[in-house]
Amino acid sequence: MRAEAEDGTTAHAAKSAVAVPIWLVAVGVSLVALNLRPPITAIATLMPQVQQQEGFNSTVASLLVAVPIACWVGFSGLTPRIGRELGLNRTIGFALLVLLAGFGIRLLPGVVALFAGTAIIGLAITVGNVLVPAAIKRDHPGHVGLLTGLYTMSLYTGAAAASGITLPLQDATGLGWRATLGLWAVPVVVAWLVWLPQLRVRSDVGAGPAAEGAPRSLWLQPLAWAVTIFFAMPALLFYTVSAWLPTILVDAGMDASWAGGMLSVANLVAVPSALAMSIVVNRSERQVWAATSTGAVLAISFVGLLISPTGGAIVWMILLGAGLGAGTAIGYSLPLLRARDAQTTAKLTAMSQIAGFALCAVGPVLAGALHDLTHAWTAVLVLLVVLAIVQIVSGARAGTPRFVS
Repeated sequence: MRAEAEDGTTAHAAKSAVAVPIWLVAVGVSLVALNLRPPITAIATLMPQVQQQEGFNSTVASLLVAVPIACWVGFSGLTPRIGRELGLNRTIGFALLVLLAGFGIRLLPGVVALFAGTAIIGLAITVGNVLVPAAIKRDHPGHVGLLTGLYTMSLYTGAAAASGITLPLQDATGLGWRATLGLWAVPVVVAWLVWLPQLRVRSDVGAGPAAEGAPRSLWLQPLAWAVTIFFAMPALLFYTVSAWLPTILVDAGMDASWAGGMLSVANLVAVPSALAMSIVVNRSERQVWAATSTGAVLAISFVGLLISPTGGAIVWMILLGAGLGAGTAIGYSLPLLRARDAQTTAKLTAMSQIAGFALCAVGPVLAGALHDLTHAWTAVLVLLVVLAIVQIVSGARAGTPRFVS
């Protein structure tokens, strides 16, 4: 906080944001975050229909989840520059309009429109991933805890809502899968309307090297890589599970609506788990126990899905949600805890997100390819157990109270 106060840009941004009531900022941040995951988790619940109608195998279908993540990797480095040129809050508002355009393009028939719309959606989500936390940190330094908690909770709430009610929405409306996905444009419109008052607030982001990406020195430090790998594991597991868990449960004999509901349970459990763990780790000197325990909980949930995918599904979903929510909270907190100052924090965050989301893009595709090769989900679930173990190992190193240089 002291480092932020010494930054002239931060001080100017904080003053310029006073005109917008904090309650309206909180609602705006929550609604924007709420719309950053449904475009991905909603299509996962409809994946069997998409595959049947378009004739996709599992590998091709998994690209519908991997493409947005790839956009995050490729576009994250440019996003701060765009925010600096257009104004941070204006860029977020424009991104919501781009998100609407992506939904519109996905309504058009054909594979090209489906993937083009998905890519555009991915670019818009990138802006929210990068600039909403930056807006919180720079414009509202006195409310970072509240707004960050709302942001994280809303990410999982949006994911839970999309995975839980997309199929019931389709059943209630009688729409096809394209039009059902298009219904998720409605909350985007609401978010844009609530965000409008903040469009007049201009705050620059990325003034200086901190937002341009991680320097080479960080990429060569084992501790920085431990932080990055730990950040990547919950995210990789989340997007792989979001893409394939409903299909895994359906193939095990569960009704499609119930399968989507199970994913919703996991995401709902992740909401309080993320908030509670965020508070705990930021008050603790050491984070080793917290970081390693999240990986252990995730490993147990995946072993459970291997042994009894439908019989114990609700238990595995509770464990899965608790592990993912807590792991994500720790992943976003570690760059703050392992850096001595604000600039190093920004650089370590950049490294974590760029490299971390690059790994995330591989997960859904690799899972789909393994299923195509083996015609079963056993190898995929074993892979998820291995990734949870990687999270344990990286957490043991990243959770030690040391600093990157």
